Amino acid sequence: MGFSRVLGGARRLARLIPALALLPALALMLATKAAPGRTTGGPSGTARPPSSAKYVERYPERENDVPPTLEQLAKPRVYDLDPAMGIGLDTFTLWAVDDLGRPDPSAYAYLRLTGRKLENGDYHLVVHVTKAPVLTNLQLVVRYDPDRWHPRNCDPGSLFGKEGDRLWLCKLDVPGVVCMAIARIRPDVNGGTKVDDGVVCEMAFNARPFDYKPWWLDNAPGGARNAPCNVQAYLDPQSCCVVLYWEEANVGDYNSDGEVGLGDLVPVGYRYGRLSTDGFEDDWDRMVDGNADGEINRRDVWLIGENFGALLSGYRVYRRQAGRPKGEEVLLKHHTSPLLPFSVHRPVEWDPMRPIAYRYYDHEVVATGKLSEWIYRIVPYDAADDREGPRSDIEVVVRVAVGLVSIAPR
Repeated sequence: MGFSRVLGGARRLARLIPALALLPALALMLATKAAPGRTTGGPSGTARPPSSAKYVERYPERENDVPPTLEQLAKPRVYDLDPAMGIGLDTFTLWAVDDLGRPDPSAYAYLRLTGRKLENGDYHLVVHVTKAPVLTNLQLVVRYDPDRWHPRNCDPGSLFGKEGDRLWLCKLDVPGVVCMAIARIRPDVNGGTKVDDGVVCEMAFNARPFDYKPWWLDNAPGGARNAPCNVQAYLDPQSCCVVLYWEEANVGDYNSDGEVGLGDLVPVGYRYGRLSTDGFEDDWDRMVDGNADGEINRRDVWLIGENFGALLSGYRVYRRQAGRPKGEEVLLKHHTSPLLPFSVHRPVEWDPMRPIAYRYYDHEVVATGKLSEWIYRIVPYDAADDREGPRSDIEVVVRVAVGLVSIAPR
């Protein structure tokens, strides 16, 4: 499904469904390990249960909710693409993928791959189209033998226009594959490609083993910018247990599919040059303003490359008693499927215009007459590679008593 269809559908949905009330920030001061200046949480004080219907839902774990399987959460990587579904030439294979990274066989009706071996042993590949429909974007993956070839460069052709007409993204440092995407700038205004025959890109390979510093596609979102944000805590009005609330961060994941990939260039192209603070469709603009500088520009494209492959399948939540060493923390179980290796899963469906929110109900910590103090640590998790996000965790210290949740300074 193309971004333009998602864009139109979400706009229609936004007109039909009134905005839900935000979770009242009636509780909580946070002590965190996040980067200085990061907004984490709400005003200080005690927590009173909000009355909104949204609050009592176990979202994203509703009553009798069956969580996604690990296979669903562990999205296929570019290494998992089937050669039989690509275009082969000598030792190279070309795939077209859609906005969500899935193979797109429809592109093979017009996509062509040609190449030749040079006298010095190097190889020159050309991706071009013949009798193609009007295109607004194209995502491609080329697989090669890293023991035999080193990708020297990959440059865009003229099919999508000149530099001011299109955006270009290419990753050469992923061993064994070249990942590339091209998108027209503001196709809603400028339209798509103007010709049906032309060159998409050209690649040159040296006849030597791959020797870039490798960029491995095996990490959850890392760094302080990808730490959970807007973290809050309150008491469940039904069970009086502690509830943690937070919103996800995955910088560069502009289409909100959980992974930073080639398809994230598409929404940047649609919003390119827009301001996220001008009062016109700011929700859409903020979605792709990755560095939050108020404008959709090339810096937001760079963030895709800097975070390429970061996969968010859910979060792990750890708990320990305040004053105890970190080595004594315990991983809290997933409520509806305790054997899963994380605490809460990412929703399978999402609204790209709204922050993706999580709640974890800790039924083992209940407000009683005795004051208790706990440290919770929330960490992004990648189910495909069983990895936690490096340096992107956040800790909150929660004090619990009858009718209140507050934060103790650390």
